[in-house]
Amino acid sequence: MSISFGEIPADNLVPMFMTEFDNSNAAKGGAMPWKNLLIGQALSANSANTGTLKLITSDEQADALYGAGSQIARMIRAFRKNTRNSELWALAVADGSTAAEGSIAVSFAGSATVAPKSGAIRLMIGGQSVAADVVAGKTAAEVATAIAAAINENQQLPVTAEASSATVTLTAKNGGTCGQGIDIRYNHYQGQELPQGVQLAITAMTGGGSDTSYVTANVANIIRGTWFNAIVAGSDDATNVAEIKRILDDRWTATVQQTGVLFFSLNGCSVTEGSSTVDYGTASLDALVERGGDLNSQVICLPSLPETPTPGFEVAAAVLGCVAPKALNDPAQPLSNWAVAGIVAPRETDREDLEGNNLLLKAGCALLTCGNDGTVYLKRMVTTYKTNPAGAKDTSYQQLEKVFTLSFLRWDWNNYLAGRYPHAKLADDGTDFGPGQVIMTPKLGEAELLGRYEYWISKGLVQDYATFKANLVVARDPDDDTALQFLIPADLIDQFFIGKSKIQFK
Repeated sequence: MSISFGEIPADNLVPMFMTEFDNSNAAKGGAMPWKNLLIGQALSANSANTGTLKLITSDEQADALYGAGSQIARMIRAFRKNTRNSELWALAVADGSTAAEGSIAVSFAGSATVAPKSGAIRLMIGGQSVAADVVAGKTAAEVATAIAAAINENQQLPVTAEASSATVTLTAKNGGTCGQGIDIRYNHYQGQELPQGVQLAITAMTGGGSDTSYVTANVANIIRGTWFNAIVAGSDDATNVAEIKRILDDRWTATVQQTGVLFFSLNGCSVTEGSSTVDYGTASLDALVERGGDLNSQVICLPSLPETPTPGFEVAAAVLGCVAPKALNDPAQPLSNWAVAGIVAPRETDREDLEGNNLLLKAGCALLTCGNDGTVYLKRMVTTYKTNPAGAKDTSYQQLEKVFTLSFLRWDWNNYLAGRYPHAKLADDGTDFGPGQVIMTPKLGEAELLGRYEYWISKGLVQDYATFKANLVVARDPDDDTALQFLIPADLIDQFFIGKSKIQFK
């Protein structure tokens, strides 16, 4: 019998007893590697920390690196509200141009020149609650000063405030279009009321300049060589989304095999009203449906909750924070009915019904819904993939769970083969070789594949072993003596989302 040794030399003449270790029969892949990446803008004062990948371990670290209230620091906090154990990386890009501005004007009802009664003004800015005290007898200018002070006291807010006369001007901490996705409102929750006689007039955030280009920021080169299973883009700019899609499309291929998914959502929306365009701090149903309909990719997920006051970049980061640990533990597990922390539910009058939710899903928007208590839930996570290259309707990559499952299967099969046969020879079936030799053959490859399929079945990832066995193909490559070809007709497990029943009675 001739055993293949890797370390013991065949021509050694020195008397000794040599034993080497071979872990090919004991090797186990373990959990699939999973890294999450957030891309967003730092404050201008923190530009020294842009353009570099950073491993994030705390909210305080994010604030120190990128500036409290910055887009990327807010994204990190949203992600970490949902998971603190998932590996998280951040890539800050330079700040966008021109910061958006909005305002809050204070007045009193009737002919009053001072506040008639004391109370609290309950604002919500970018999904964060802010309370400003009103003292009876104070002028509108003094109330405006109190509002500005309350806003500036909260360093986590994405805006700064300045009072002048009876008006508070809000300026986004970051430039670019993300500032227009900062919603300003008051009395969001039921039961909240302004102090008697106090009136507020809100002007939505507008005037934000362009977002930093991800091409100019050299994102592709910075993340080259590092496998990120999921990426959140803070920018909803179509060019930036297309750049991340281009990167992920390349990584999807069999020669790269670093499958990843892009998560992003809309930072507000612009609506044409008459002859003018009006900016709104929340994303509307129509805007989300339109954006989802314009996209068609299995590597893009557009989490959607119309009219939430939480900015889109935080929505996307929070959703990934909820999804990542579940997809790592079980890529086929239905991403439905899981609570998402850090997203504020829309007012009850703004929440979508069955018709609206169906429109979102059909447009390729991943659906979020709200419970009666205001808790936000994942409802159905779809990608934007809707049609094949020929333009025909195609649901093969519709479910995000399918994409994650395929990613795992590919990694697991390649990892298994590499661990079991790192130094194998290749021969035809029927070759008479010694039992100590490590030689791959088509029949051995088929046995290994069937065994791995049984393992995937035990993990609840695939189904129908009999059909798989009947249709798999393992054969030598007729054009390459060093290659073995595998056809793996996997039947992926499905998710149970819809029950259809009829109660027949008499």
